[in-house]
Amino acid sequence: MQLVLTSYRYRQRQLLAELRWLGDFRRTNFRDVIRGEVKDLEIFLEELEKRTPTSVSRVVPIEKSFQFSPERIVEQFREAVGPFLERIGKAESFCVRVKRRGLKGSFSSQRVAKEEGTFIFEALKERDGVEPRVDLEDPDKAVIFETLDKWCAVGTISKEMRRRHSYLKLP
Repeated sequence: MQLVLTSYRYRQRQLLAELRWLGDFRRTNFRDVIRGEVKDLEIFLEELEKRTPTSVSRVVPIEKSFQFSPERIVEQFREAVGPFLERIGKAESFCVRVKRRGLKGSFSSQRVAKEEGTFIFEALKERDGVEPRVDLEDPDKAVIFETLDKWCAVGTISKEMRRRHSYLKLP
């Protein structure tokens, strides 16, 4: 499984050293952000909890990644989020978060998150026949988009996962 990890300020090098035995990790062009790959997410998160590294701020599990065009971002994000709709149950609340790095001024993270959230809301309403619940603070499921320039990663984080693993935080 792919991951995007954020270190505390100026601790990227320390984080890479702390994680070297847990998977394949590498720097990105963004300060305090690394990408990685691990064989098993649950084992990785449990090992992180045991070792309590002092440099990791947040971990985002990536289930899909793709290159996107800022001009077509809404359409491309919409295509990418389709398979994630089945993970949001009828009675579950959800939110959408977009964390943009790079491409300053080319799109608004908040606008894209709102448009994707509206798309998911309408799709779930049509699927389930009832209005879904949106919870921006403590949702049952969060759909996360992380962009690094024109690379986008999409993942979901459940409330249960966030409660079990302190490094899984909403952006």
